[in-house]
Amino acid sequence: YSRHLARFLAVWLVFMPLGLYDAFSGSWNHAMLIPATAVISTMLIGIEEIGTQLEEPFTVLPMQAFCNKIYNWCMEIVSWAPGDNGR
Repeated sequence: YSRHLARFLAVWLVFMPLGLYDAFSGSWNHAMLIPATAVISTMLIGIEEIGTQLEEPFTVLPMQAFCNKIYNWCMEIVSWAPGDNGR
């Protein structure tokens, strides 16, 4: 799913200047087409990256450290021994 979206976005961005060519006919030699394409591409790729991060948020969180800390707290509760087992 996400690979398909990324590939479609890449192909769409490659062909986008062809669609914008007539819209920029007023600028000298269509010079403004390059920065406009760069800005639009940056925005769309950024939105796609945000969507990917929102889809899988646990890849950026240190879940193993959280789980180890909770495990140590549970072991301290079960052992009834004082001490800092919550390392």
